Amino acid sequence: MDLTKPYNIYWDAENQWVVMDWTGYATSAQFIEGVELMYNLIKKHNAFKVLANIKDMTLISLQDQNYTVYSFLPRAIEAGFRAIAVVRPVSYFNAVAIESMGYRVNQTTVQMRVFHQKADALEWLREFKV
Repeated sequence: MDLTKPYNIYWDAENQWVVMDWTGYATSAQFIEGVELMYNLIKKHNAFKVLANIKDMTLISLQDQNYTVYSFLPRAIEAGFRAIAVVRPVSYFNAVAIESMGYRVNQTTVQMRVFHQKADALEWLREFKV
């Protein structure tokens, strides 16, 4: 993991999904960089599932929320993205941001579920079928 970045985003070959682990604060540039890395992994591996562990992430700005919903999401859906399991952030403000994004995501073909425990998120992803 690159300790200079607030994220570790990678392909989990065993489970066949993309994993995003975020910690602390991400600048808008770092956030977009991470989201684009996720998108590229979805495309490269024909992935349709993502595990987003954002428990320790502090904030997703409104600008970055909009980027995710209006720029990343349509491209990712076209590439086959269908499910994201989110480990709920401890930060109240980030939890509100995730709730807002989840409302918009769930209006698409993508199913988003938010979990308090990583184990529950993993279980849901393992059972999810397209």
